[in-house]
Amino acid sequence: MHNSSLSADELRRRIDCALGRTPCDLVLRNACVFNVFTKSFTEHADIAIDSGVIVDVGTNSAAKGCKEVDLNNAPLVPGFIDAHVHIESSMLRPREFARLILSKGTTAIVADPHEIANVCGLEGIRFMIEDARDAAVDIRFMLPSCVPATPFETSGATLTADELQILINEPAVLGLAEVMNVPAVLAGEDDMLAKILLAARAGKAVDGHAPMLSGAALSAYAAAGVSSDHECSTATEALDRISRGMTVFMREGSAGQNVKALAPVVTHENCSMFCLCTDDASPDDVICKGHINNVLRRAVECGVGLEDALCMATINPARHFGLAGKGAVAPGYEADLVVLENLRTFDVKAVYRAGLCSQEIESKPAEPLPASVTGRVRIKPLADDAFAISCPEGQARVIGLRPGDLITESLVLPVVIDNDGFVDVAACPDLVKVAVVERHHATGNVGLALVKGLTAAGRKLNGAIATTISHDSHNIIVAGDNDADMLAAVGTIEAVGGGIVLVRAGRVVQSLKLEIAGLMTAADWQSTAQRKIELVETAHRDFGVAADVHPIMAVSLLALAVIPALRVTDKGLFDAVAFKHVPIGTED
Repeated sequence: MHNSSLSADELRRRIDCALGRTPCDLVLRNACVFNVFTKSFTEHADIAIDSGVIVDVGTNSAAKGCKEVDLNNAPLVPGFIDAHVHIESSMLRPREFARLILSKGTTAIVADPHEIANVCGLEGIRFMIEDARDAAVDIRFMLPSCVPATPFETSGATLTADELQILINEPAVLGLAEVMNVPAVLAGEDDMLAKILLAARAGKAVDGHAPMLSGAALSAYAAAGVSSDHECSTATEALDRISRGMTVFMREGSAGQNVKALAPVVTHENCSMFCLCTDDASPDDVICKGHINNVLRRAVECGVGLEDALCMATINPARHFGLAGKGAVAPGYEADLVVLENLRTFDVKAVYRAGLCSQEIESKPAEPLPASVTGRVRIKPLADDAFAISCPEGQARVIGLRPGDLITESLVLPVVIDNDGFVDVAACPDLVKVAVVERHHATGNVGLALVKGLTAAGRKLNGAIATTISHDSHNIIVAGDNDADMLAAVGTIEAVGGGIVLVRAGRVVQSLKLEIAGLMTAADWQSTAQRKIELVETAHRDFGVAADVHPIMAVSLLALAVIPALRVTDKGLFDAVAFKHVPIGTED
């Protein structure tokens, strides 16, 4: 609880408001209040709020409000906190993303801006911090630890420890974001250790990213100061981490969904070691399913105790990140509150942010976009045969998609070879060609791969899907079943300066312009969500994308070189287990 910046008069007013000697700004009457400290509910309780801070909670409150609202004993809980999210994955700028998630009960988020950092470097992070000021929710940031994420791809920028030093003491910065380059930690590489020490010396957190890491290697990773992980996909992984004192961020987002696998691990005794997060939150998913309230719903459905799950969404992330004054309905805490319809669906009835009802919060007009985050698509002209895949043995390594999971499979499958010795993907059942085109420095790099699982069984793509969203370096990635449409899709992306396009027979069927670093739009969340929904529906209906696969997320994540097993970067097919590039053909 922060009292250090208050005057004696302000403290005196708090005391007087709590005792009913001075009317406070607002009293919420007759609520069923959840207490994170006792893990219990108090029915018919009153919450007195003044200057955005709770001054009293109880059934016999003496407080009087200039405004009073009867909640009819509806459940009232602390505002939800997303422990780890990439705002860029929503395709919305920070202040617009805040407007969207506030309606779902999220009042604070901890964001990792490594997507825009990989494109624009420090200027990208500065844009995010500035755009987040005075947003509808409290947006805090972790500084990207791995830009580029790996040396096996071409990024738009490189961030060293010396460069991160410039921002580490920003009030909005809570620490170092997910340390994805695990080999660099285990090898004790100087720059990685310098980044970890930078956060440690500032007294700030270091987040992890270590799928499938175990044993002595996991111990070494934790001993280095990494205090969390959001990449657990099995119960064993979660137990391994909490037993080593690491906090597990239980994820249920648009790309990765791990709640069902991890929920059985959570007990009343160990739940303090868990937080909830989304990681990636697409606007259409937020509208349809919710945000952290959806993760909460899923956790309870999967067996996590109600009271424990509520703490995982509120006080646990507040304590993990040192967010004093957040995460509880108690005197001295910020009045970030959610009134729920019920404790089953977690549908939101009303949200209060710093004591203001969400409908009363006015967003500041957005500032013009700085030149540093626009015009970020620069490619070398592509030859007509740029996407031709050679595979002399007629057998290829193929990326296997697993619906609802970030982890891919490494498959070896037969392929049809045409008369020129190249893979005829149109003749290969269930296979799609993928290319990553470097777009930051016009190097001309093109990485190629084959993918199974993007389309429904027996269906062809009959076109191409392309986007400048391709984690983590965000080069252009295009999936298709013919080179002509793939080339047309890349050309369209270049012409509009970044975005998402669906192309068939050389014609753009659907598109969404993303003028901010090729990742985000300056448009509002309503229109963006509608365009995204139309894109997804068209991809499923007309392009054969499997019903259980999110077409944009799935394509964009094919380049995520820090997650096993097979991926593709602008430098070629990548084995994320062996941490090296491998040929598509198996002759080697």
